[in-house]
Amino acid sequence: MSTTTTSSRAGSLLLLVALAAAASGCATKASASDAPGATEAAAPPVRVETAPAREAPMPRSLALTGTLRGDQQTDLAANAAGRVLETFVERGAEVKKGDLLARLDVRAAALTAAEAQANAALTRAQEETARRECDRTRALLESGAVSRAEHDRIADQCRSAPLSVAAAAARARAASQSVGDGQIRAPFDGTVTERFVDVGEYVRHDSPVVALVSKGAPRLSFSVPEASLAAVRPGGALTFTVPAYPGRSFAGTVRWIGGAVRETTRDLIAEAEVHDPDGALRPGMFASIALATGEAPSLVVPRSAVVPRDGRAHLFAVVDRRLEERVVQLGPEKGDAVAVLRGVRAGEAIVIQPSEALQNGQAVE
Repeated sequence: MSTTTTSSRAGSLLLLVALAAAASGCATKASASDAPGATEAAAPPVRVETAPAREAPMPRSLALTGTLRGDQQTDLAANAAGRVLETFVERGAEVKKGDLLARLDVRAAALTAAEAQANAALTRAQEETARRECDRTRALLESGAVSRAEHDRIADQCRSAPLSVAAAAARARAASQSVGDGQIRAPFDGTVTERFVDVGEYVRHDSPVVALVSKGAPRLSFSVPEASLAAVRPGGALTFTVPAYPGRSFAGTVRWIGGAVRETTRDLIAEAEVHDPDGALRPGMFASIALATGEAPSLVVPRSAVVPRDGRAHLFAVVDRRLEERVVQLGPEKGDAVAVLRGVRAGEAIVIQPSEALQNGQAVE
């Protein structure tokens, strides 16, 4: 057999192998295209209800931050000096006005009070003696038994005696007050947020004993930049959110506005009454505020069209008979409408109540 014939046969064999491999690849591709997963990837057309994105007047707002405070809130001072003998409350305890919170050792103050009361009694007795002496001196002066100078000296003592009595009585009351202040009582109904002292500690008049906040809806305290003062007025509405309740909005009304701009920060402090029907809010919470300043035209969609996912707002628009999922930036709400600041154009068809089964790119009937 010649070399040429052998080479021809080898070439034919290689050609057959290549054709077989190509045919196998085509068969594999065909089977892959016929797999169930490929069929499922193309979701069937869906019927949806849509509404056009339209322009409507929506509230304008000023973004601010603030802090919730109790309607009444205080770090209650001892107002007396002494060692703490007993404490009667813990953090979180609810108290009524007049309830005993702590008791101090005021034995030294009690001794001082007793001394002051004795001095007051002594000055009252001295006043009685001086009055009788004045009466006798007046009679002796009329009979010529004493000189005018002696009479005037006794009369001066009579006039100064009531003043001494008043001063001694005031010192006695002050000393008694110190004894009474050894029993530290709640100045209003509220909740103990902190207790600063323990048994055995020595406190002074200005030492804080407990932090107390009143029960009920708190106030919202916030600062307004000087450039935005015209937007704040008594009775103005605001809404706010707190990190503890994501997705929930609370409402309030501006009630108190500071009388002067702070020179160091160039802002003004204002406070709002807060609507908190279920007692969810706590003093000290940080609040992100939207202060209403009027209305302005804005693109709006139905509130039901917005789907929250992974902390962002999504909605579906119908474009060329297919669903287009978008991440949008929302603005203020009014009734059943919500403003869309970014992600939607006027007139686009928006799916009103999207189901969880909807997919991006899915065909629409």
